[in-house]
Amino acid sequence: MYARGRRITTRRLLGGLLLVVLVAGGVAAALFLPDLLGSGSEGASASPTPDVPTCPSTRLAGGDAQLGSVAWVDTGALHLLDLDTCAERTLVAAGADPIVRFSHDGSWVAFGDGSIVPSDGGDVQSPVGKLTSWQWSPTDDVLAGVTANGGVVVGGPNDERRVLVKDGSGATHVMFSPNGRSLEADLDGDHVAIIDVVDGAATTVYRVSPGTKAPPQIAGWSPDGRWVLFFSRFAGRTGVPLNTVPSHGGDWVNVFDPVLPYDDFLSWCGKQLALSGGGDRSPSEGNQILLSGPPDWRYHNLSNDFTRSWIWPACSPNGRWIAATATPNAAETPAGHGIRALWLLAADGSHRTRLTGPGNFAYEVARWSADGRFLLVVKRGLDPSSPGAMLLFKVDPATGKAAHAPGPVARVGSAPGTDGHTDWSNTSDWYRP
Repeated sequence: MYARGRRITTRRLLGGLLLVVLVAGGVAAALFLPDLLGSGSEGASASPTPDVPTCPSTRLAGGDAQLGSVAWVDTGALHLLDLDTCAERTLVAAGADPIVRFSHDGSWVAFGDGSIVPSDGGDVQSPVGKLTSWQWSPTDDVLAGVTANGGVVVGGPNDERRVLVKDGSGATHVMFSPNGRSLEADLDGDHVAIIDVVDGAATTVYRVSPGTKAPPQIAGWSPDGRWVLFFSRFAGRTGVPLNTVPSHGGDWVNVFDPVLPYDDFLSWCGKQLALSGGGDRSPSEGNQILLSGPPDWRYHNLSNDFTRSWIWPACSPNGRWIAATATPNAAETPAGHGIRALWLLAADGSHRTRLTGPGNFAYEVARWSADGRFLLVVKRGLDPSSPGAMLLFKVDPATGKAAHAPGPVARVGSAPGTDGHTDWSNTSDWYRP
């Protein structure tokens, strides 16, 4: 059963009124923070397309790491690059769309409407039919997805398609629990349910209060499976509340308000959730890296730098480091047109450093390797429609010191986006063994 929760309370971050004063002094002070990569090597052209040398990932790894594979969609083609050998293949020549996701074991790549293809090449399959949204199980080669008529189905290359929630139920998104046994789903525009993957038994854990027009949009699970997150999508608002509720039912809690409702602005650091919050217009305005977590969900401002807007947090596997993108705290014209640097923050707040040197570039969507020794990040020109290239950084998990490969490992085309949020997270994926 669901229960009435804590009232949503807007938590405005302190410092907004001091922004004008802080910009002059704060930016100058920030220039003295250490820059691990030195300066000058990035160049200064407006929107360059980086060159792709031969196999920089293997040179950086030195043969002592398994880096796995990267898949991405570019102008309708689905590509795959083996980072350990730099062998590249085209899995689908035409008609492929985002989202792109590897199965849990890397054997399959799903894309677009839930079609799948073997990662070593082969025929395209549609084991569960056309879906409007979907997700791989974290434990099996099984997809769960939403049908065009609002039902929920599961199935896979070796599993028969099964209906868990009938059509007409108003489902819009589904997400697997960490153990793969349950699904979080938003249904009928007014409630969040937990669905058993075996028999489809459903329990409502949150329902919108009567008279409130804020359809919930699910946002994932805590690593221990005890909490589920969701955005409350109030009409006419770009920044919305991020809320959570126990997955077994109980009172819901407001984590923070406002946040921009992007899944890739959330990242778990063990028992703590790192989120980009505070901005109610665009990624470049007012966002800070905040840490929160159960059971009380109090937050701490880790970045605490209002001269910049902090976005795309990514926690290292050991929870010690958070990679994030930072950009001057100001409106961009057009949205997404601005210098965006890659930073590394200690999760305990002890220190931070900028990983990228000067130049007219944007570094976005950092992702960690499974062993926490490498970061993969997309670099593009200032124009948000610029083609991107993936760079690989080697990071010392103990000290945070980093170096990057001498050139990009792959050119990945451009990514769609809205309001300055470029959607590299959905146009590409990294299988990390």
